[in-house]
Amino acid sequence: MKLITMKNSKNILTLFLCVLFTLVSCDTLELDLTENPNALSPNQADAGFFLNSIQIDFAFWVSSMGDRGGELTRINYMSGRTYNNVYSPDSWNGVWSSAYRGMLEDIRLMNILADEAGLTYHRGMGKVFQAYILLTLVDYFGDIPYTEALQGAEAILNPVSDSGESVYNAAISTLESAISDFNSGGPVPSNDYYYQGDADKWIKAANSIKKKALLNLGDFSNYNSITNYIVNPSDDFQFVWGTSPATPDTRHPLYRSNYTSTGGGEYMSNWLMFNMINGHASNTDPRINYYFYRQVDNTPGFDSSADEEVLECGLPGYYVPPQLRGSDTPFCAPTNSSSKPANGYWGRDHGNDNGIPPDGFKRTLRGVYPSGGAFDDESFEGKVDGDGLGGFGITPILLSSWMHFMNAEVNVNTGGDPTNETLIALEQALIKTDDIGGPELSDENVSNYIAAFTSDWNASSSTEEKLDMWATEFFISLTGNGIDAYNSYRRNGYPRSLQPNIEPDPGQFPLIQYYPANYVNTNKNADQRSSKTERVFWNSDGPTSLK
Repeated sequence: MKLITMKNSKNILTLFLCVLFTLVSCDTLELDLTENPNALSPNQADAGFFLNSIQIDFAFWVSSMGDRGGELTRINYMSGRTYNNVYSPDSWNGVWSSAYRGMLEDIRLMNILADEAGLTYHRGMGKVFQAYILLTLVDYFGDIPYTEALQGAEAILNPVSDSGESVYNAAISTLESAISDFNSGGPVPSNDYYYQGDADKWIKAANSIKKKALLNLGDFSNYNSITNYIVNPSDDFQFVWGTSPATPDTRHPLYRSNYTSTGGGEYMSNWLMFNMINGHASNTDPRINYYFYRQVDNTPGFDSSADEEVLECGLPGYYVPPQLRGSDTPFCAPTNSSSKPANGYWGRDHGNDNGIPPDGFKRTLRGVYPSGGAFDDESFEGKVDGDGLGGFGITPILLSSWMHFMNAEVNVNTGGDPTNETLIALEQALIKTDDIGGPELSDENVSNYIAAFTSDWNASSSTEEKLDMWATEFFISLTGNGIDAYNSYRRNGYPRSLQPNIEPDPGQFPLIQYYPANYVNTNKNADQRSSKTERVFWNSDGPTSLK
């Protein structure tokens, strides 16, 4: 089902280019920037200019935060054998600055102009972005500055942190206020890159964000009371990227790191490919040729002779860590002795921090979905910058399939049956895959995979086994934004079949992240936590056996 096409997005992407040329240089799009030399102020721009910048910055920010959540939950490959050393305080500087000095400050300034001009639609959009940012910051860092944040003009240069719970409550109130703004009928912005001026869709997005916050809180009654939310793919909350490699670069961030002049610049997760190759009831997941592109037709040491230079772990007799010897987990390639052949799928195991061999034109790349790469038509050719769809992809913020997966979890927690919501979620996740490009995924392939999943589901002997299946499919659908995977895994501990770290003793799975260095080093009221074993307030009694 094609909901996104080059033709339909032409005007949006043209405006995107114009906004970028007008507002920011190439450097200001980098999340590591701590100060924006082109930052707007109320006497320099109108509310529309602020909103344009906020929308684009938000897409970059979600992509970056989602990458890290995906790495922790094996949707993406993560390099790092010791959890305590993965994601140093310095590594968070960019996203922290982008949130506070960038978007939240721009939203504050935009609201001054929006209030004066009665631009309630602009204000509503800003509140949705603000609430999502605040909730995500709490999800990753716990207590954060809120009531004293952005008050440098009032000489508050060292803002104290507010409790995560109070920030969550404030964010939920902000979403409710956003809905009121959208219902007030203010003028539509010139550029709405997400919903093209449809206030009703923004209201559904606001309610969906509220529902996912209530799920973290365990407030199932209020969760179920919200009925006007994203339930169909036509209402999906997402950002569409362009194809221009010039300054400013409008291509999907994941495309840029995969399609380079020297081949692939990122490894794919062996765990994710392993699960999609094996699928259910001998049916390979039909999304796999959309998610991944194979540059070669064999994986050394698995489908062909071993090659020490490019895949050392494929050598005969290579040591396999004990935790990776089970039949339910891959090692070295997305396969094992009881699995289907690797057939050229070439990624890395969770935690592998080995050096980089000359495999740029051999390793598996991201495909059409969601990064706008190449559809795997089994041509097995090395790909470079410009190949495939050239970066014409999406960054998903909240999709209808995700909401149905969350509904299934709520059903389990309230004594209900998760089956129906899980099957709706799976079908919507499948039909989403061909929206960007590639051949249309046939109804037969969709129905066959759902039937195979249902067969395995019905054969499961326990709710726990069903939840493993539910979570695996949920995580596959979260490719492109792993924020909700990180939350879900800490919340419920599924799937239990996540590939262990390649290090036998990597330390405790990070329940929280270190504060950014640029926050604790410049704020006398901020203290760095000693480890990542603390818990976010909503996860005080979460599972303890995470890996």
